[in-house]
This record gives sequence, structure tokens and C-alpha cells, in this order.
Amino acid sequence: MRIAITGTPGTGKSTVGKILSERLGIPVYDLSKLIKEKGFFTEFDEKRDAYVVDTEKLREFFRDKESYIAEGLVAHYVPADLIVILRAKPEVVVERLRPRGYSEEKLKENAEAEKLAVIATEVFESSPDSRVAHIDTTNRTPQEVAEIVERALKGEEVFDEVDWLEDETGSY
Repeated sequence: MRIAITGTPGTGKSTVGKILSERLGIPVYDLSKLIKEKGFFTEFDEKRDAYVVDTEKLREFFRDKESYIAEGLVAHYVPADLIVILRAKPEVVVERLRPRGYSEEKLKENAEAEKLAVIATEVFESSPDSRVAHIDTTNRTPQEVAEIVERALKGEEVFDEVDWLEDETGSY
């Protein structure tokens, strides 16, 4: 069982990944740490304060592994039986990220990325034939989200309709 959990920072990837790892008894890989530790990057982008990922090296690392959870912003580049896209309202993303010490610029960048569905779009464009679960975590606990992922693993179609562009209530 190979699960990739992706989404904008602040949507719950790490927390849900840990819960699923405990419940399913399979290892979880924090891709941000793995990329740094193994050198799976081509450069460090100072302006964005982020590593530019070498997706081929990342894929190669997972190629022969049979059972894992890969969680991170670029998890959709890892071979997976199920890609889980976690979403949350942009203002909730900001609420969740602010205590982590993100700059105002980085908070706004992540809120905009979530509002514009950047990660979800990337998944659908780069992996059109993959099984995908699309989950809104805004008003759900990480345990509830993990239960939904487990239902998807059993074959249930899980696809929350999310369109933050139509949501006029949020501001960040």
C-alpha cells in the first residue's frame, strides 16, 4: 500500500500521515526532511526559502518500496496507489501556519496557493490516471480525516467539492 499525502502547508499532511502510519502499521516519510537529508534537491531558492526538488531522485528512492506513506508538498511525485490531496480554507491555512513563524509574505503565498488550488491542479495535470482522494480538512479533526482516507483505501470514492475562489467570506 503506497499512499501520497499532498497539499498546501497547513492542511494537515504531517498530522494525518502520523495517524495513518500508527493505524496501518506502515512507515511515514516526511518528504521535507527526506529531501534535505538525502540531498534530493538541485538547489536552494533563497527568495522562496525552499529547496528545488529533484523529482527523479525522489521517485527512485521510493521505486522498490511496497508500503509507505509519503507526506509533503511534493508527495504527488512519489509512486502511489492513492494520492490524498488535503485542502483547507485559505484563512485556516494562515491560522495554522502563523504559530510556525512563517513570514507574512510566506503566509500570503500559501493562502493564495490554496485559494487557487495550485497543488490540486498540479496533481490532476501530472497524474491524470491516479486514484485521488480530495479532502477538505477545514472543519475536520485529523482523526476524522484519517478515517476518510481509510475509507478511500477500501475503495470508496472520496472527493470533496472545494472552490475557495467562490468563497467570499474569507480574508487573510
